[in-house]
Amino acid sequence: MLDTLSEVQALDLQRDVLAVERGEVAPELLAGRERQTALLRDLGRVRQEHEALRRRVASNELDLKTLQERRKDASESALRADSSKEMAQYQNQELQFATRAQELEEDTLPLMEELERVAGALAEVEAQLATMTPELEGLEAAERERVAALDLRDADLADRRARLCTEIDEGLLRQYEQVRRARRGLALVGLHGGKRCGGCHVQLPIHVVQKVRKGVGVTRCPSCGRLLVDTPAT
Repeated sequence: MLDTLSEVQALDLQRDVLAVERGEVAPELLAGRERQTALLRDLGRVRQEHEALRRRVASNELDLKTLQERRKDASESALRADSSKEMAQYQNQELQFATRAQELEEDTLPLMEELERVAGALAEVEAQLATMTPELEGLEAAERERVAALDLRDADLADRRARLCTEIDEGLLRQYEQVRRARRGLALVGLHGGKRCGGCHVQLPIHVVQKVRKGVGVTRCPSCGRLLVDTPAT
């Protein structure tokens, strides 16, 4: 039965290796993901900046249009004035609207220049994303294929393990699982040098060694608790 358990452990160790391999993502893929995340973050930031500037420019242009219309109305009203006093009032309004319109134009010009600069930055980030996307998609596809192949191998090992476990006493299998969890995978070990535990390398008492060599029942290392077998276990 311990021989069968040794086979189970061999399969478990292979599955452990596959689990490690599964987590070893290619450096170029990790770098690509980080680069994409950074670009997406930049894209969001630049888009917000661009939208804020666009709204400010649009608001100024709307205000400017309103001022120009009011200036035009004041000018036309001055022409229709019934008295010089009324004419002067409309002309004063026209001057005020013209002055404010000029100030608004002067305020809007740097905003438009900044908007143009930000639009260029936005286009640059979008271009970088567009350039890297096909390459990253290829890396992601290769990663999915790699993981799928590992999962297929793991499924085969799991199926073989399940068949072997039907031949092992439930109590022994439960002990094995407990020790495996506690000892990070290696639960069944052989005698090192004929007298030491193959797991923790502590020298074993003579009666423990003799019991292991007789192969009667299940013997555990009194130091680390691993299950002991007379021949090296894998």
